[in-house]
This record gives sequence, structure tokens and C-alpha cells, in this order.
Amino acid sequence: MTSTHRQLHRAPSGAVRFMPLRTRIIATVAGLAALSLAGAGAAALVVERERIESRVERLLSQEMAEFRGLASGLDPETGSAFASAERLIDVSMRRNVPDEHETHLGFLAGAIVVPADGGGALQGDLDFRGEVTRHTAPAFGEFRSPELGRVTYAVMPFTVHQRVNHYVAAYFLDRELAELGDTIRTYAVAAVLAWTALVGAAWLFTARILRPVHELRATAARISDSDLSGRIEVRGDRELAALGQTFNGMLDRLQEALGSQRRMLDDAGHELRTPITVIRGHLELMDPLKVEDVLSTRDLAIDELDRMSGLVEDLLVLAKARRPDFLTPQPTDVADLVRRVVDKASSLAPRAWQVDSAPGGLAVIDPHRLTQALLQLAANAVAVTRDGDAIGMGCAFTQTHVQFWVRDTGPGVPVADRQVIFERWQSGSADRDGSRGTGLGLAIVRAIAVAHSGTVSVTAASPAGGALFIIALPIGEPDATEPELGITRTDSMGAVSVTTLRVPTPRPWESG
Repeated sequence: MTSTHRQLHRAPSGAVRFMPLRTRIIATVAGLAALSLAGAGAAALVVERERIESRVERLLSQEMAEFRGLASGLDPETGSAFASAERLIDVSMRRNVPDEHETHLGFLAGAIVVPADGGGALQGDLDFRGEVTRHTAPAFGEFRSPELGRVTYAVMPFTVHQRVNHYVAAYFLDRELAELGDTIRTYAVAAVLAWTALVGAAWLFTARILRPVHELRATAARISDSDLSGRIEVRGDRELAALGQTFNGMLDRLQEALGSQRRMLDDAGHELRTPITVIRGHLELMDPLKVEDVLSTRDLAIDELDRMSGLVEDLLVLAKARRPDFLTPQPTDVADLVRRVVDKASSLAPRAWQVDSAPGGLAVIDPHRLTQALLQLAANAVAVTRDGDAIGMGCAFTQTHVQFWVRDTGPGVPVADRQVIFERWQSGSADRDGSRGTGLGLAIVRAIAVAHSGTVSVTAASPAGGALFIIALPIGEPDATEPELGITRTDSMGAVSVTTLRVPTPRPWESG
């Protein structure tokens, strides 16, 4: 077979593979309905045939029992024993009214036949006569007549005056089953009509059921990387409506994620373009013959490149924050973590570094990422304080959270900035020295908290000012209570005081 022939041979299977969903559903429903109706009809036919055959056998047994009872009794007219076999058969036939397809026959010794079926066909059949008269004991049998079809019979041999006679009750079984055939044909016509109505209803109902699927497909086809505004019209509250809501929710998340990505790329491009422009401008204006000019330009370029490197590193952290392997949680002693972070932060600047509170306890967290977040908050605190100012860190357990905080004695965070400083590229108010950061540090802190299914918030450290940043990582069901954190401070004279700060339990909608 050539390749062309092979391709033509495979075409039908491809056609079936790409058959529309609606057609496949209707074909499945139609096939199952046809099998069910045909199976029900076949089962009904088998059961009804067995019922008819059992009824015929029961009726024939009853006829033989009645004949036996009559033969053992007396002639109702003479009050004595029956004078002849012919008289016995005649009385039996007059007493019994055969069913529509039943007949009684008497075969007497000496080839005398008493007709009883009115047609004469059966008693005139020599093969049938030979079939029933060969029995010497009561028996059941079946005979196939060329004219009458299958005949089920019961024969009762009896002896009168030492001569063997035969009384026969016969049932024309094919005629009885022919009526069943009429019933089956009627059922077949009704089944075809019911099947047609079912397929038609399924066709209309499937069109209604699959409408949301078609809308979903059309909406998905309209969506592009530049337009995610398409949505499915949700009607009702059943499974397909839930599918539409889920799909719309997915589009909302994609639109938000892509929008956030575009904004981040635009802002990152702007932030990276600035140092490049600065370096390029100084290189163009640099006098290569002046050593001082070359050195200052080199120092400026290195400083800008360092800033670009830090910016790229921060962007990489934010990009990885959505990956499942961003965190490596492990049981961690939170008190030891806080002390180690304070030791590391003390090298940032000469400040009065303090451990406010560090109760022992284990929490399943990523110590590396949490250290990164706390050091970022410490660096922010350094930027808004002077030498010798106090910066405190601590941790505390509640029934539902483990909380870490960093406080400072700087100017604090204005209320208007508390909801935006955790967004990318938002630096809030200027630092002590007038400089501004890249605006990614607090976004990284929030990303680390969210990756832990936690929150980060900021409030005033005390009525006098300062900022208190709180990272809350849930350890159970949310608690409606607001825990109090006791923070110990040491002033410049060495006096120790304890101030009780009421720290609201962070909630997801309160985070930046």
C-alpha cells in the first residue's frame, strides 16, 4: 500500500478524533439509549416467551389432571362407570372450553378419531397421530406441523376394555407467540419514537449545557497578551457557572500579574536607564588627560554600577518570590534567629542595637529569607536614624502568630505612606541624609512575608514617633485578640524602662 493509500485509510480515524464535543455526546447518548431500549425489548421478549411456555405447560398439566379425575369417576348421566372410551372423551370435551389456541383430541383404538379442534388439520395429520399414540404413559411433547407450526401437547393414555386409547390436549404455540410478536413490534415502534425524542431533547439540552463552554472557548480565542479584558457571562450557580467564575477569576489574576509585570519592567527600565545615562554622560565629558577627572569618573561609574547590581539582585528576588522553591522552611529557634540578625545588623552602622524580646520557641520558617527581610528593615532603620540612636528587634508568640519586629527612633512613617511603601518603587519620605532608595527593599520584605502566608505592616513605635515594622507569620486560625508586646528600652543615661506597646494583629487586608 502506498503512502497516499495509507493516508486515506487513516482519515476516518482523524475525523472521529476531531468530532465536535456536542456530536460525541449526542452519539454516546443515542448509542446508550439504543442499547438500553434494545436490551429492554430483548429481555422482555425472553421473559415473556418463558412465561407463555410455562403457562401453556401449566394449562396442559391442568387438563390432564382434570381428565384423570373424570376417568376415575362415574358417568354423570348414568351414574355408573363410563361405558366406552368414546363416551369418556366426549364428556371431557364437552366439559372443557379450550382457549383460543388450544384443542383437545381423542385417538381411540381401531383408528377412530374424535375431532375437537374444529379445523381438522391436526387430527388429520398422520405424523402427529403417530407421535402421540406411541406413548404408553402420560407425557409432554412438542410437534412441528407444516401448517400449524410448533404444537405443544400433553397426552394421557388410558385403557378401556383392554384397549389403549389416547386423550390429547394440544396448544398451538406459534400462534400464541405470534401475538407476542405483535406486542414486540408495537414496542419497537414506540421505542424508536422514544429514542428519536430522546436524541432530539439531548441535542437541544446539550446545546444549552455546552453554551458556556463555547463562550469560554470564544473568550479564550479573543484573549491576547495585549488584551485580557474578555470575560465569560456567568448565568446560574451550577457547575458550568462555577467553571465560568473560575475562568474569569483566572483571567483577573493573569491580568493583574501581567499588568504588574509590565509596570515592574517599565519602572525597572527607567531605574536602570538613569545610571546608564549618568555613566555615559560622565564618560563623554571626561578629559582622559586629567588624572583627577578619570579617577572621579571611575568612582562615579563604579558607584552607579554597584547601584545597578543591587537593583538587579532585588528584581531577581522579587521574580523568584512567586516560585514554589522560593522558601525552604525548617524548624527554627526564633530567639536565636533574632540575636543573630542583631549581631549582623550591628555592622551596618554605629547604633544602639537592642534585643527587645526573644522568647524561646520553634517555628517552621525559612531562616535565610526571614534574616534577609529583617536585615532589610534594619537597613531602612539605619537610613532614618543617627549614630547612637536606638534600633530594636524582637519576636513574640501569640496563639495564632509568630511575630518579628524592627523599631527605630527615626521620624516614623506618615499615615499616608503606610499603605504604599510596600509597593515596588515606593520609597516613602526622604531619608535622614536626603537620599532615597530604589523602592524595592520593603517590596522584598512583603514578598517574603506573603510567601510564608503572613503579612507585614508598619505603625508608630511610640507616641513620640519612630516606626515599628511587624512581620506576622500565622501558625493557626486567626486570633481576634490584639497581643501586647513588652519592649525594654535603655536610655543614654543607662536607665532601663519598659513600655507596653499594643501591636495590632496584622490582617491580610492591612498589609501593604
